[in-house]
Amino acid sequence: MLMRLAIVLAAVPVAVILHLESSSIAPLLIVTALTVLTVLMPGSAGAALLIGYAALAMAFADGHPLRLGVLIMIPALHLIHVTSALAAVVPVKTKIEPAALKAPARRFAIVQVITFVVTAFAAFVPSGAGIGLMEVLGLGALTVVIGVVALRI
Repeated sequence: MLMRLAIVLAAVPVAVILHLESSSIAPLLIVTALTVLTVLMPGSAGAALLIGYAALAMAFADGHPLRLGVLIMIPALHLIHVTSALAAVVPVKTKIEPAALKAPARRFAIVQVITFVVTAFAAFVPSGAGIGLMEVLGLGALTVVIGVVALRI
């Protein structure tokens, strides 16, 4: 039950951000429906649909690509992914010891650090129509290097 509650708590900022960036109530209703689906059936495609919908909605919304809503959305969506994966394999009424969450929490933190390092690097990459191939390749190379280093930790 704890993992399913964590899914709901992680989905709250997603719903609030999408609602604030929209002029209608539709994103709030869609996120609510997908969250309910994910909580009731965590092993289903509900989490993937929720993450995909939120990512697409933020990508096509107006505003700077690295605005506060996007930066908050990144760990929230990752937390939905992690908690729904755990909820899919842990029975509902099982008591979860905090020590059992140590490894997933460590991986979550490592991925978030990598993500925000790449995001900080991307903030300095020139944008616009003149983006060169070298900038894109450099960002890709940085991602690979960080990933390799993280796997050794």
